[in-house]
Amino acid sequence: MDADPAVKPGQKTVAVKILAPVQPVPPAPMPGLPFTPVEFDQVTVTPYVNGTGRLAYSIKVRAMRAPRTGTAPAKNTVTPAKDVA
Repeated sequence: MDADPAVKPGQKTVAVKILAPVQPVPPAPMPGLPFTPVEFDQVTVTPYVNGTGRLAYSIKVRAMRAPRTGTAPAKNTVTPAKDVA
C-alpha cells in the first residue's frame, strides 16, 4: 500500500486471503515500481472488532492476476447508484 521505506511493514501492508482451488502465481515484478500490481476478482471485505477492541477488516478474493491493459472496465465492476430526485 505504501512504498515509503520509512514506514513500518505492519503499517504499509494488507493481507489478502485468496480462496482458490490452486495457489495463484503472482505476476513478474514491473521495472521501476516498488511493488507488483495485481488485480483481484470477487473481493469480499468483512469488518470486525479485533482482540484489542479496534476495527479491523478481513479481505478475501477468489482470484489474482496480472493487471489488464486497455481502458475496458472489468466485467464484475460495481456500478454506482444514481441519485433520484
